[in-house]
Amino acid sequence: MLIFAALALAAFTTFGADTNAAGIWKWSLTEQTGETVLNLKQDRDKLTGSYTNQFGKAEIADGSLKDSDITFKVKREFNGQAFLIKYSGKLAGDKITGKCEFDVNGETRALEWKAQRDTAKAAAASGDWSTALILGDGNRIEGTLKLKQDGDKLTGAAVRNENETQIQDGKIAGDEITFTVIRDRDGRKVTAKYKGKITGDTVKGKVESDWSGDWQTLDWEGTRAK
Repeated sequence: MLIFAALALAAFTTFGADTNAAGIWKWSLTEQTGETVLNLKQDRDKLTGSYTNQFGKAEIADGSLKDSDITFKVKREFNGQAFLIKYSGKLAGDKITGKCEFDVNGETRALEWKAQRDTAKAAAASGDWSTALILGDGNRIEGTLKLKQDGDKLTGAAVRNENETQIQDGKIAGDEITFTVIRDRDGRKVTAKYKGKITGDTVKGKVESDWSGDWQTLDWEGTRAK
């Protein structure tokens, strides 16, 4: 009977708590300009991910989810000084309510923290896309992009002049896609980082590339083949 009771209690505890924290979370805090975006990945009770706001992007540390209690830390730098922000909260469906703590001039300050999971359905990215890089003089470099979508991951290849290169780090969040293409050119590696927004069967965005030896930002666009 004691064993049965213990198992029943364990089952109740497991299924009664929110145990899925993966996804994209957004919030704003007092004295903060703009929005913070947290992209969480979960492996059992361990959380990893990236944290982006007005001060740039950083990786979280010591992330965990036990029952419905979520905690993680973020190291940031402001005016040449490093500081640590500690987040803790209670996960309930697509909301987290808790607090964040940080030190200011030797004193610990705490602010209320309320995050909302972005539940927007990801746009459809799979298919063959006719794409073009738009140069500063208006000329276009045409190509083809073959994409395959699996959840929030993108795989596929960029094709130019019959040369096919596999994309790397392909991701989709809502209607935004990102991926990287690394090619060999004149004996060196050329990196192009793509970011675009899908609207139906069209995509438009920016690409950062060091193809000329220096990093440049160009427009790019594409149309899905029907």
